[in-house]
Amino acid sequence: MKRMHRWRFEPFELIESAEELYNPGRGWYQIHTFETGICRTPEEMRSSLHETDALVLLLIRISSGGEALNQEELDWIRFILKTFSEAGKDILLRFVYDLEGKGLENEPDRFAIVERHFQQLAKLMETQAEHIFVYQGILVGSWGEMHTSRYLSSRYMCRLASIFREGTGGRIYHSVRKPVQWRQIFDREDWERTAGTAKTGLYNDGILASETDLGTFGYQPREEAGWEQPWLPQEELAFEERLCRYVPQGGEVVFGEMTERMPLEQIAGRLSRMNLSYLNRDHDKRVFEIWQKLKWEKEDVWQGMNGFDYIGRHLGYRFVVRKAVLKPKRREMKLQLEIENIGFARMYQEAELSLEYEDPEGNTEIQRIKTDVRSWNPGERVCLSQSLISREGKYFLSMRRYHDGRAVYFANRQGEKGRLLLGKVILC
Repeated sequence: MKRMHRWRFEPFELIESAEELYNPGRGWYQIHTFETGICRTPEEMRSSLHETDALVLLLIRISSGGEALNQEELDWIRFILKTFSEAGKDILLRFVYDLEGKGLENEPDRFAIVERHFQQLAKLMETQAEHIFVYQGILVGSWGEMHTSRYLSSRYMCRLASIFREGTGGRIYHSVRKPVQWRQIFDREDWERTAGTAKTGLYNDGILASETDLGTFGYQPREEAGWEQPWLPQEELAFEERLCRYVPQGGEVVFGEMTERMPLEQIAGRLSRMNLSYLNRDHDKRVFEIWQKLKWEKEDVWQGMNGFDYIGRHLGYRFVVRKAVLKPKRREMKLQLEIENIGFARMYQEAELSLEYEDPEGNTEIQRIKTDVRSWNPGERVCLSQSLISREGKYFLSMRRYHDGRAVYFANRQGEKGRLLLGKVILC
């Protein structure tokens, strides 16, 4: 009688890791400031890079004097972007007229000049879209912070936001400083229809400094304030919680009245509600000293970790494979996966999830698993299944960002080459 083959799956123990993961599009960043007309070598630019940061914020001051930016200025900007992208950094970008807190003095006298400059810059950014994660602001205001400017009425902001979208072809995320500014650019119908597709998010450079995050939020209930005025903090946070499921938010924490009295679990809850993806690692050092003294107290893999490290490791997305089951049959197997996002936010860029098969001789084959990782919500688990041909060998899970192939690591103890070993199938 012919012997029937039988298969057995031996799973690898999936243990959650609390280690830092240097994944793209999330985490800590530092600011690097430039001015057109003041040149630096690539070595000088890269000398202060933090090696493990995936992100940088480039603050580039342009001249407000001419009707248009000249070719030399544009070439210099392009060179700056090229230097940091070649260093392997995703770019947060902000063009400004002012680096002194004197927005009204340093911006052009006519809006037509601002329009022309921003059209040129948007066209330039479109050519570098793969390297620019988020563009912050709309060029005007002190430090480009969207305050202290004559060009921050709803009409001006709508025009500049439109220039950005048209010039970049919708390929780059855009962010504005306050939720109310988002609402002044997009009306209520836009909120219901396009909140997830407008690609305009938020950056907050006053996080936890006060009840209103230094004026990011307001003092009136939503019903009294209306659509184009700031709301109470809890109402604005609810607005952010929905909006930033689809678009990134990042910024800076600032020492203030909130900082010293919030326990770590409450801080983490607030940042998670904001869907926070990135923070400035240099600002505010006084806040980070307080966070270093806080400890995570829950009985889990994070127990005893200081607040600074705990928060840093939860910025953006963090994927943990909780379960991997392979059910072998005679000719076909079914893989079932359960993956949890324990980060503060989603992953906002496309990535490919792959199953890698390795036979006993070391030969490999890769099979894509159909899913959109951008839909994996923080705090939730996603269940996936995949049919496979029954074969003896090892099975690994891997993920890579779509546009550049950069590895995305799981928060499990890793195997070689960034692959996570799920287990092996044995013929018995």
